Amino acid sequence: MTPAREISPVAARGAGAGAAVLLGLTTGARRLARRSTALTAILGLTLAITAGIIERRVTAADAVSRSLAATFRLVVPLFCFALALAATDRTSLREAAWPVARYGASRRDVALGISGALVIASALGCGLLSVAAVVCAHSASAPPLARDAFTSGWIGGLTGAAYAAWFALGATFFERGRGRWVPLVLDFVVGGGTGLLAALLPRAHARGLLGGDGPLGMSQPESSLALALMVFALPVLAALKCRD
Repeated sequence: MTPAREISPVAARGAGAGAAVLLGLTTGARRLARRSTALTAILGLTLAITAGIIERRVTAADAVSRSLAATFRLVVPLFCFALALAATDRTSLREAAWPVARYGASRRDVALGISGALVIASALGCGLLSVAAVVCAHSASAPPLARDAFTSGWIGGLTGAAYAAWFALGATFFERGRGRWVPLVLDFVVGGGTGLLAALLPRAHARGLLGGDGPLGMSQPESSLALALMVFALPVLAALKCRD
């Protein structure tokens, strides 16, 4: 668990909803600022860069698409999962909120803040991973680099935020939040499909946004909306499950 010295008992005692969310956001950010998270980011960036270089050397034709597919298929979900472990201190979201909530702040609001820190970090990190994959796979015959980098960046950010939201909700189930494994496994097993189950998970929507087939024949705007709904709705559900 995160040491109690990381937060101020005075600040937490009797904190309103907004202040409690901010305390949770700060707590999550401090956990994510550890050295282990930096190493995770370096590893993820290395894998994304390597995928881009390999795909470009195999053949320049469509190398960017293949590099992004590899990055979104493996690196993005595992990177977000590692961040989720760090933000929740490898325990359940409810218990992760306790070092602040025990001083009087609402556990629900603190949990929402921790989830928010996780979502923001995952969005920024996955946006960077996606841009790195594009830059390293780009060739003279590909579309303009700036356009590809911008497009892949926001898709990566939105997808990463959706994964984080799922892992935050998963961390409210089972002992020590082991329910976070459920969306990860389901995403690997059925996320590559186009059916109803796939439509509930980030991978299929990311594939649609990158130019592939979306789940249930959904258009790119519809997939964007589905991911956005995950980002905003799932952390709220997770916070409600953590209420006192």
